[in-house]
Amino acid sequence: MKKIILVLAAAMVMTCGDAFAQKKNVARAKAKLNAEVPDYKGAREAIEPALSDSVTKNLADTWFTAGKIYYKLFDEEQRKSWMGQSADENLMATALMKCYDCMEIADSLDQAPNAKGKVRPKFRKQIVEIVDVIKPGLINAGGFYFKNQQYENAIAAFEYYLDYPNLPFWEEEKRQALATDSMIPTMQYYCGACASQSNNSELALKYFDILDKTYQAENRPVKEQEEMFQFMIYEYGRLKDSVALLDMYKIGVQRFPFNTFYARSLVNEYLSKNDLNSALDWIDLAINQGDSTAIFFNLKAQILEHKGDVKAAEQFYLKAIEKDPEFADAMGSLGRIYYNEAVEELDRVNAIKNDREYRAAKAKMETFFLKPLPYMEKAHQVSPQERDYIVALRGIYYNLQNIYYGAKKTALSKEYEAKYKEMDAKMKSL
Repeated sequence: MKKIILVLAAAMVMTCGDAFAQKKNVARAKAKLNAEVPDYKGAREAIEPALSDSVTKNLADTWFTAGKIYYKLFDEEQRKSWMGQSADENLMATALMKCYDCMEIADSLDQAPNAKGKVRPKFRKQIVEIVDVIKPGLINAGGFYFKNQQYENAIAAFEYYLDYPNLPFWEEEKRQALATDSMIPTMQYYCGACASQSNNSELALKYFDILDKTYQAENRPVKEQEEMFQFMIYEYGRLKDSVALLDMYKIGVQRFPFNTFYARSLVNEYLSKNDLNSALDWIDLAINQGDSTAIFFNLKAQILEHKGDVKAAEQFYLKAIEKDPEFADAMGSLGRIYYNEAVEELDRVNAIKNDREYRAAKAKMETFFLKPLPYMEKAHQVSPQERDYIVALRGIYYNLQNIYYGAKKTALSKEYEAKYKEMDAKMKSL
């Protein structure tokens, strides 16, 4: 028993000795910080052990002193930079973020009630001044880490900036000003970009979703809104979240109807699931709710075509074109249906063995190849780089050239020969 008591006593002496030593370290750090010729790095070495000691880590003075030291380390390097001297950017960034952490902890301890239940803050005014001053530096810290591909550190720096309105020590007017800081969307963007670069799609989506809502609320240009929307689709794709992707394509069809990517992706998603009936149900619901736009008629036509109901698909492609005469996707699809019918008929005609019957059937082929022509020509006019339209027109012109040549309509034959050569050259240049 006596031995146990002696061991406990020794342990208590060691603990008290450690606490005393750490308090001396805090005092030593202050002395180096406030010396006529300050030694900030020496002050940092003195204070850091006190931040983990069981006694001194619970004192506001310890954390405030540490925060001030880190601020001075940052400020010293920043002044070098201002004077065109070589500055330690890594030290600036790390010191700034440690300053923020220390000041936040110092304030929480400073606001704790004393033994009598009274709150007598000692450091708040100075904490507020320092934290307010370092805010712009956090952008530079994040930029430094981003430049060096230290994306997680960059996110941390930018998130410190974003957290400013939530700090407990601002007056309400100041808090409101911080909450409406015009740099917030930019910082959110870089948080999302850094998260994406570090393959953290969940975090990237958190920030891109915030920005997507912000861009809509601010009525940003459609190009900016769609760019953010595409970032979200990319991250969901990386996560292989087919449910979220399906929802995004549905939203994209409605928000960005000018871009057929969403409609095509939506159809492909349903096709991959072999769930065409669900696709039709969703499209019919949208149309019945008043979304009878060209894009939805075109979507319905695509689904019907995939189901094998080509005649019904044809009618909805025509409805889409009626709604939007410049809708290249619908015109190209309808032209493709008519072109395929013409090719099938040509194959049938070429298989006829009776010469008289063959010539009679061949004479009617002009009508079949003229039917898709206006749709394909218009689609090509609207989307001149679309390879499918060029290939189809090349085939149509080639067949019409041969038909007119056989019918001895020389002028028409030469006209379509020239058009064929034009499309052939375009196809080879793509």
